[in-house]
Amino acid sequence: MKKLILMSLCLLFFCAAVMAPSARADVVWHDPQLNWDFWNTTGQNADDLDIVVENPNFNPNLANPSQVWSVPFQTVTLSNLDHDGDLDLDTRVRYSNASVPPAAPGGIILPDSDGMPYGNEWDCAHGGLYMKGSGLVLDAYWTMGGVKVGPSYPITYEQTRVEGDPALYMELRIAKGFFDDPENYGKEAGWTEIRTFVNIPADLLDLPDINKDLDLSTLAAYEVTPKNASTGLPILPGDVILMGDPDSFFDVFLSDIDPAYANDGYEALLVATVVTSASEPIPAGAFWNLNPQSPEPATIVLLGLGGLLLRRRKR
Repeated sequence: MKKLILMSLCLLFFCAAVMAPSARADVVWHDPQLNWDFWNTTGQNADDLDIVVENPNFNPNLANPSQVWSVPFQTVTLSNLDHDGDLDLDTRVRYSNASVPPAAPGGIILPDSDGMPYGNEWDCAHGGLYMKGSGLVLDAYWTMGGVKVGPSYPITYEQTRVEGDPALYMELRIAKGFFDDPENYGKEAGWTEIRTFVNIPADLLDLPDINKDLDLSTLAAYEVTPKNASTGLPILPGDVILMGDPDSFFDVFLSDIDPAYANDGYEALLVATVVTSASEPIPAGAFWNLNPQSPEPATIVLLGLGGLLLRRRKR
């Protein structure tokens, strides 16, 4: 019996030595905390803002401000519908009970103290969601009395991936609904003023903290230069990245993370201005993404393997 146990332990340690490098290389995905500023560029009044996500079972805790947050909307509700016509239900998140007039001409391109464009307080609305289990964001649009007003909005969806030793990446997508809307035919959408921050203590920021009033200068110690993950080139503040394909995404490399910061005690932040373009980029809002830097611990996989080996030996 002692020999069997010793053999099992030796095999476990051998597997740990062999598998540890590949475990560190596993790709781990994190559901983000997303925040959006939506400027009402429809030219009409609106009282609701709808966001549609793919998973019919998406169910954030609407009473928890660390999962759902909005201004100036007073009410957030969830409902199911087949938005994209694929015969599967999706989830509509409706921000409502507010009056949002159209943005004044030129009122959405003034820089604030951090250099980020912003609109008149009465011309924009803010929504925050913890996206765990949401699936892709399919669409976003303004409504008046429950009826869609203007074209679909270029809402950003993001997923963070941790891979390697580890390295941190964020994949940015514009929702398919923007490109499918006939009023947007011929338009592209994307981002500019992309800024990234890593190794932020997790207790420093929460969902309601991430909006245009966040003074990014207070995070200067955590700022890193983002790179285009495909080319390896730095992303400069004035760069404009436009998407014309609903199935494409922009892959942003943030940083290689020191293992001491690769855990749930630290988070990464990406901020950007959202733009649309038919000829030249026009600001449509802003986007913030906060995410943990934690890779999946390899020890959990290995301990599970060890337990399996010992159970097999008992049989």
